[in-house]
Amino acid sequence: MNRLKFLFLFASYAIFLIGLLIYSFSQVDLNLTISSNIYYQVFQEYLLDLGYFNRPLSTAFYVVIILFLFIFYLLILHLVRYLRITKVQIIYLLIVGIVILFLSYPAFSYDIYNYMFDARIITKYLQNPYIHKALDFPADPWIRFMHWTHRTYPYGPIWLLVTLPVSFLGFGKFVLTLINFKLMFLLFYLGNIFLIGKILGKTSPQNRLLGVSLYAFNPVILLESLVSPHNESAMLFFLLLAIYMGIVRKSSFWWIGGLLLSGGIKFISLILIPLKYFYGKNIILENKYATFLKVCLLLLTLLVVFQIYQRDPYPWYFITLIGLASLLPFNFKTRLLLYGVTFGALLYYIPYLYIGYYPSYVRTAQTAMFLVPIVSAIIWLLIVFIKGKLKFVKVFSKNK
Repeated sequence: MNRLKFLFLFASYAIFLIGLLIYSFSQVDLNLTISSNIYYQVFQEYLLDLGYFNRPLSTAFYVVIILFLFIFYLLILHLVRYLRITKVQIIYLLIVGIVILFLSYPAFSYDIYNYMFDARIITKYLQNPYIHKALDFPADPWIRFMHWTHRTYPYGPIWLLVTLPVSFLGFGKFVLTLINFKLMFLLFYLGNIFLIGKILGKTSPQNRLLGVSLYAFNPVILLESLVSPHNESAMLFFLLLAIYMGIVRKSSFWWIGGLLLSGGIKFISLILIPLKYFYGKNIILENKYATFLKVCLLLLTLLVVFQIYQRDPYPWYFITLIGLASLLPFNFKTRLLLYGVTFGALLYYIPYLYIGYYPSYVRTAQTAMFLVPIVSAIIWLLIVFIKGKLKFVKVFSKNK
């Protein structure tokens, strides 16, 4: 891509990322004051009026932002596939996304505040979060803007160990702790990109940039790893580490160790431990790698579907699946399903942003909006499959 075209792409992409950054502050909790600076207060008041009291316009802004981010995603992947963009240009696009979205407010989920308070129970109160919950500390000002204050710690011990130093370095200050947690999630995002690149560098070098781009520029990954980050990013990091060290480097120790670390954050990845031994030691050399990854994806997808059945199709559930799918960039079916899941997950927030609370019909609308793009992708795949079969029958009949 020549310099002028790239500058236009870069500037356009940055504009919508800045739009997402600004929009994220329209969702700041009404009980939370991030800064007492008078200029920030004026800025915040205007955005809160948009987010909470002009919901149709707020929803329209969100729809425009996610639609264009999805279009940019497809455009970047198209340019990568047809070698019309360089690695350096991809790095520039990656950097602008990181710089802008690191500054964003965690607009679409309160989970980061729960991560912060869970660690705070230890670093400030010297208590066990598996026994104590946020409501056990009613005088703490942080619980004013938290959700799920009634539950004890629901994650594995590895996640607690990861978050304790981050919490400690916040020195009890809310904004500093929030910045530390955002920085930690940024490092996991970069770590996932690095590991995807390392794995593909060994297994499919010609598709390395495409696989990295499938993950790095995915709008769901941007929203759920950088804007409103979730610990699925950390779970994916250790899963990718297990694949790289255990499958590519053929280390049984790292395969088990990486999955134990991953499962020590959220438990679902533990189901993959026996797979390496079922497929044998030389998965790469025996050309079983693609099948192995598809089975990993299938098993984790079944567990995610079970999670969805129990709760809702939360977009962050798909971080791990998107990360694994990025290791199969050469597979058209996987990419198409990834696009469907991505677009459905982006649509998921629309009913809540428009209504502002969660009656049953909002949850029904969220599920429907999530499923429509996925079902459409599946139907498209079936059409392609049927056309292929009909073409084969026609050619076979002629030859006969």
